[in-house]
Amino acid sequence: MKQKNAPSKGSLLISKPLIGDGFFEQSIVYLTEHNHEGSMGFALNKESLLLAQDFINDLKGKDAIIFGGPVEQDALFFLHSFDNLPGAKLINNDIYFGGDFDVFQEAFRTTQKHHIEARLPKLFLGYSGWSEGQLEREIADGTWIVVNPPLELDPLTVRKETWKEYMLDLGGNYALWANAPKDPLLN
Repeated sequence: MKQKNAPSKGSLLISKPLIGDGFFEQSIVYLTEHNHEGSMGFALNKESLLLAQDFINDLKGKDAIIFGGPVEQDALFFLHSFDNLPGAKLINNDIYFGGDFDVFQEAFRTTQKHHIEARLPKLFLGYSGWSEGQLEREIADGTWIVVNPPLELDPLTVRKETWKEYMLDLGGNYALWANAPKDPLLN
């Protein structure tokens, strides 16, 4: 994967082992905005016990709502690949953020009905946000691995286990940490 230290809209942030932050521990965050005012994104692999069908009628399956971050945890956000959704904002390639929720719900139902499960949309409660310069400081401090587009990892297919798989792929000390308990003092 292409790796640089400067994040941009569409980058993935992979938390390094021992980040020391309960929410972002073992997180993969997809940046939907990054500019001089700050950054916004969604943790992709923090599944909640809530299901998409709790928010959208007539859905089947067990698609979990994701905790997107510690900001506005009572608000619902969504990422998808529906290029014709009114009001949707293109992030990169074919990943979109937001849009008309009524049209989104129907598109989600149709996608699920036709068994296009690999690219089902992701719904989030809350988002991850950084003020001006905050994310850059965290990267400089070694908190995040930045993976810039083009991405080999599809944000819509990230699962709870993806962080560990990514660390194992990096090898070396990262592979050791991937298999370590979250709190080494409890080992």
